[in-house]
Amino acid sequence: MVHKHQPIEINMSDDIFKNDKLKRKNAIEDLSSLLEATTQSFVLGLNADWGAGKTTFVKLWQAYLQKEKSMQSIYFSAWEDDFSKEPLISILGEIKKYIDDNFSHKSDIAQSFEKVKTIGSKVLKRGVPAFVKGMTGGLLDVPKGVEEAIGAITESTAKELIENYSKDKEITKEFKEAIQELLSKLDRTRPFVIFIDELDRCRPLYAIELLERIKHIFGIDGLIFVLSIDKKQLVESIKSQYGNIDAQTYLRRFIDMEYTLQNPSLDDFCTYLYHDVYKLHDVMKAKNIENIRDDLDMLKYLMKILRMSLRDVEQMFTRLTIIYKTIEPRLFPIHFKIIVLFISFKMKYPDKYELLMARRIDADTLLLIFPPQDLIDNYHMMIHAILLSTRKSEQEMVNIINERKISLDTMQSERFKTENTKEQRLIRYLESEYGGSGEYRLNEAIETVIQKVEFTDKFNFETTK
Repeated sequence: MVHKHQPIEINMSDDIFKNDKLKRKNAIEDLSSLLEATTQSFVLGLNADWGAGKTTFVKLWQAYLQKEKSMQSIYFSAWEDDFSKEPLISILGEIKKYIDDNFSHKSDIAQSFEKVKTIGSKVLKRGVPAFVKGMTGGLLDVPKGVEEAIGAITESTAKELIENYSKDKEITKEFKEAIQELLSKLDRTRPFVIFIDELDRCRPLYAIELLERIKHIFGIDGLIFVLSIDKKQLVESIKSQYGNIDAQTYLRRFIDMEYTLQNPSLDDFCTYLYHDVYKLHDVMKAKNIENIRDDLDMLKYLMKILRMSLRDVEQMFTRLTIIYKTIEPRLFPIHFKIIVLFISFKMKYPDKYELLMARRIDADTLLLIFPPQDLIDNYHMMIHAILLSTRKSEQEMVNIINERKISLDTMQSERFKTENTKEQRLIRYLESEYGGSGEYRLNEAIETVIQKVEFTDKFNFETTK
């Protein structure tokens, strides 16, 4: 079966960063010191692109807070919980689960949460009518008759919800005091942290309502929210609800401080996926394909040249795994180079890839997408050779090689020494034969790869996390 990238293992009895291949330790330590010194209500936005490793980061961070700082926290995925319709229920539900898992139902902490539930039902009754009958699942103590009334009320807009809260400040105050009492019993000296992940993947209205609940209901000293977001996507969610407003300014109403998570080294990430996650070396060895270290370096080269995201890199490895687990042991190292070039090129520039397949764009135009990294760049030469050979017949290959040799004859002066060397290497790639008995020319190897790339196109990779 095709391996699916699983979350890293976090061993609380050992070094929790042992399997952290993205080197997040220093950032987590610094951010933890910031939270530890915070006593007021605080919302931190952890911003990173889709696929940059936010979920792994916050889970490592939560483990670090527990083990090294003795700080209590909960984690939940907003995307997985947006079915509940009402964010207040989602947040309280996660707090309830934390208390049930860690404290006796007869403890003072459990009793304090019962008070939170009771007052929370009043908040829902007076200010948050938008939840489906029966959706609470016993979480809140809804008074008799209220459930029927709520079922008859249609869902309010986010602005109307805020207005409803302001109409009954006393209930909101009681709710905050109940939460404050609960927090003081949990820990008087350290804040309680709520990590909310994947907010940008939620239904737009749910994401907005959750932000507003945090601001207006959970603005409580000693309670810290860490929101894991792709800010660009969240901005689009806000615009989808409120029109073309200044969504950046709107977000600043809810997020006190923003931390941008930097992408890790692509080289390290590729090595990690290749050896530890997808184990492609073992897959290829089983197909009698050896000595492809140089090809892994080409993959890293392409990921950097094309500015691929971490999610793109993961999809690349998923496609590679599908290809190499479904082929007969007849591919050679040259096929790997062509595969990673075509998959990455198609992912980044699908329209240009189709033009190449249709012979409607020349190789030199496409080569501009892959700028050389030094004067004599072997990978650049290989890419040029592959682009020149794509969809070419044997006679066309002969013509291309002859034209290049004629061009080479004109490069005899010292001035053209570098270009001469590059052209010689390009011709060598074009003339080379591949396979155990040299039965493949570059154009023939390319045709084999095109079929394999088309096979992976039948899968939808956008739905995977």
